[in-house]
Amino acid sequence: MTRVRALAALAALITALLLQATLVAPLTMPVPISLPALVVAAVALSDGPGTGLSFGFASGLVADLASNHPAGVLALSWLVVGVLCGLGADGTSVRLDAAIAAGVCTAVSVVTALLLLATNSAGATAAQAVHDIVPTLLGSALLALVVVPLVRRCLRNPALRALRPAPPLTVAAR
Repeated sequence: MTRVRALAALAALITALLLQATLVAPLTMPVPISLPALVVAAVALSDGPGTGLSFGFASGLVADLASNHPAGVLALSWLVVGVLCGLGADGTSVRLDAAIAAGVCTAVSVVTALLLLATNSAGATAAQAVHDIVPTLLGSALLALVVVPLVRRCLRNPALRALRPAPPLTVAAR
């Protein structure tokens, strides 16, 4: 990974977390739609499960440390998002990738709510998690239709691609 790519990942993470706190969460207040989880999914769909795993864990850990629930819940959840989306990466259709991202993020959101319920976190209920499945799926799908092509375009930028060494020149002897 190049230094520029690492800085771009950090900037994307901070931007997603800030947009989640200031724009997405207030606009979708009762429904748990997660912009950072969708960014993790989009990165994994574009670059594969290894990148999705590491970016998901790092993003989740930063979000965990800035929240009041038990540390590690979002790191584990977004790690799973990165792996599942990376394994399901198709790369041929933005709509299909957006649907995969929305479906995985919704499923992991429900599992995370149940995990928070198991850890006795305040505000987590099984009834609310089940009740929010359809609105979360629809909201995540709409947001993913914007996030997936944007992340894909950013990651395909030649300035962010790792430089590959040129093959050695061979001189044929006559």
